[in-house]
Amino acid sequence: MRRILTRVAILSLLAVLALAPSAGAQGQTTTVSIEDFFFSPANITVAPGTTVTWVNNGQAPHTATATNPSGAFDSGTLQPGQSFSFTFNRPGTYAYYCAIHPFMTGTVTVSGASPTATASATASASATASASTAAGGLPGTGGGEWLALSAALVLVLSGAVTLALLRRWAGTSL
Repeated sequence: MRRILTRVAILSLLAVLALAPSAGAQGQTTTVSIEDFFFSPANITVAPGTTVTWVNNGQAPHTATATNPSGAFDSGTLQPGQSFSFTFNRPGTYAYYCAIHPFMTGTVTVSGASPTATASATASASATASASTAAGGLPGTGGGEWLALSAALVLVLSGAVTLALLRRWAGTSL
């Protein structure tokens, strides 16, 4: 009996480790190069939770400033060699331009299910999920914490069921 319980505990621990997200799985990154005088690439499509970094590789100062929706992000003036990052959590198309050189334009299209929607489906009864959704996102990036929490909850519940079945099968109290 003790061997069975030990095996169940080891398997549960391995399952938690396998399901826990790594830091690299939490969000993607994409880089847009700011050249003299264009964005490269000018138009990109990313998944929700992706961080886009604009790097000024040109000789002149530039910005990456959202025009639609207005105010969504603004890098301020980036001198040559400087960069700016913004994480896109909500689906949509974000148009931007260089405020110093208005003819420089680009778009970031965010497609797919948002991390907020995933968290609401995974833990809809959680007050923390509701607070995070109201704030526009999840702690960390990509909602990996919710996956780990959900996996842990499933393992605890399955462990309780397994223990109850073992008690019934063994006819003893463990």
